[in-house]
Amino acid sequence: MSCEKIGQPGRVRCEVEARVAAGTVIRWGDVEITSVPSFVTPLRGRIGPREATTREDDAWRWAFALAAREKGTGEVQARVRLVTCVGAKCAPRQLPVTAKVHVGE
Repeated sequence: MSCEKIGQPGRVRCEVEARVAAGTVIRWGDVEITSVPSFVTPLRGRIGPREATTREDDAWRWAFALAAREKGTGEVQARVRLVTCVGAKCAPRQLPVTAKVHVGE
């Protein structure tokens, strides 16, 4: 996960990417925002599978936005939930991800 650095309070764009090993396919996935610093608010708490900006067999990407109300630095934490399959055998997976948010000089 990564978030852009911005100079003034406003909209912060973040991206999450999930990749799996060769021979494994992502069948479903979403992202849940689990924690944000006090100076930002997520515009959505969950980014679902239909909102994925890239949906390839081995890599999915999601984009989301935070509203920064003031300057500050902190970490955004999220959980990527996937259903991955190798052949006909599928299993759920959860992966914690973290990104630094920096608003200001």
